[in-house]
Amino acid sequence: MEGDSIQVDVPAGQSRTARRVITQALDGWGLPQLTRCAVMVGHELVANALRHGLPPAVLRLLRRGDTLIIEVGDSSDQVPRIAEIDNLTSTSGRGMQIVNALARAWGVRPHQGGKTVWAEIAV
Repeated sequence: MEGDSIQVDVPAGQSRTARRVITQALDGWGLPQLTRCAVMVGHELVANALRHGLPPAVLRLLRRGDTLIIEVGDSSDQVPRIAEIDNLTSTSGRGMQIVNALARAWGVRPHQGGKTVWAEIAV
């Protein structure tokens, strides 16, 4: 199954869909050891796209050997950033901190009509 990919639109309010899609894909690809980390990263990327872009977000998973690349596209040109959290009780603003901590690498590819944020998860 080298080089497999999955793509799915995630409508507004359905960021939990990312968790299910990622879990099923990794089980099918024989990479269940990546599930916990990938689900957290993927959910954060989709939630950010739905919150700051225009739905639907487009979730794409690419398997390259023992590596998973999670891509989430949206129609906003606003580039995500790692926020400085100055309030320990704040309930938002930590999404990209989670992505940065768990992904081996991540970045943004701008394109006409929006951007794609990607993260790489590996064994």
